[in-house]
Amino acid sequence: MDREQLTAIGLNYLSGMGAIPATSYYEQPVADYIMAQCADIGVETQVDRYGNILATRPGEDDAAEGIAFVAHMDHPGYEALSAEDDGVHGRGLGGLPPQAYESGVAVTFVGSDGSRIPGLIMGRAGARSGDNLIFEVAQDRLGPLPCAIVLDLPDFDYDEQTKLIRMRAADDLAGCASILAVMRSAMESPTPGAVYGLFTRAEEVGLVGARLAAADGLLPAGTNVVSVETSSILPGAEIGRGPVVRTGDRMTTFGFEAEEYLAAAVSGVGDFPIQRQLMQAGTCEGTAFARNGYPTTGLAYPLGAWHNNGPGSTIRPEFIHHDDFATGIALLAGAAALAGTNPNSAAGARIRERPEAEERRLLDSVG
Repeated sequence: MDREQLTAIGLNYLSGMGAIPATSYYEQPVADYIMAQCADIGVETQVDRYGNILATRPGEDDAAEGIAFVAHMDHPGYEALSAEDDGVHGRGLGGLPPQAYESGVAVTFVGSDGSRIPGLIMGRAGARSGDNLIFEVAQDRLGPLPCAIVLDLPDFDYDEQTKLIRMRAADDLAGCASILAVMRSAMESPTPGAVYGLFTRAEEVGLVGARLAAADGLLPAGTNVVSVETSSILPGAEIGRGPVVRTGDRMTTFGFEAEEYLAAAVSGVGDFPIQRQLMQAGTCEGTAFARNGYPTTGLAYPLGAWHNNGPGSTIRPEFIHHDDFATGIALLAGAAALAGTNPNSAAGARIRERPEAEERRLLDSVG
């Protein structure tokens, strides 16, 4: 499957999930979409007791190590908890910027049947910005509470001139869409090791789904884990200059063992740029797996308006660059095609090679 096909598939998945508003603990509609797509391409799935989805394309050698790509299904938002005389009371979920808790912010209530009901933030009664929010909404249209609330922002928009993909929740639907495209590609390319796609819940409120999946050993021990994320633009990790091979996050430095898969796959990407940085603006799911003994690396798409934090304390759609997204999928698919092969990148092979001539010189010099 070539780059153009992979990109088209990834964009189709991304726009499909973008049309499904969700936040932490209310990911089921996104999960249903992912399960349906996995069934369509023939990928085996299982759902753990927490609602995390594990998609598996088995390898040909049970003893070979697999590779897993991990992304989360949620995005920061709110939840409605109770209907009161002065409005609907609720709270924030995840790290929205302070301006997303101010009076007058337009939001959308999401019913259990997928219905969307417009609303506004009227104010808050809690000491912290995300506590005890009061919403104005047509209560006669609301179904059972609690329910999800999201910012009133575009589901998905692609501007061909700027090549920017703008959406309410690029974080981390871009990762989920990338993994679905990679799983589809992997179905066409048998490998010794298995290829996994892990879609987790409640990342934005503390890596909850990933922490539980890692602690419970949902992935076989020794599986190489690639956290697929979007991450805020930083110096050296600029939008439009390629996806970022993520060597760590704010909490953890990742390892070279898993990164070798990405490094070895770079040659198949062509002349498209790829960046490499620590990306310490936040913590990603890779940390949960690294701290539980898995060889771990990451891939991040440079993200504008992270968590809908726009310039001048505005609220804006998040955005990523089309070419970063396309190259990222191609790189991940290349890594998946190496599952179970213990690949050596060119640099890694050079370092592992014993420097015999130089060794002799050192020995002679101490004699």
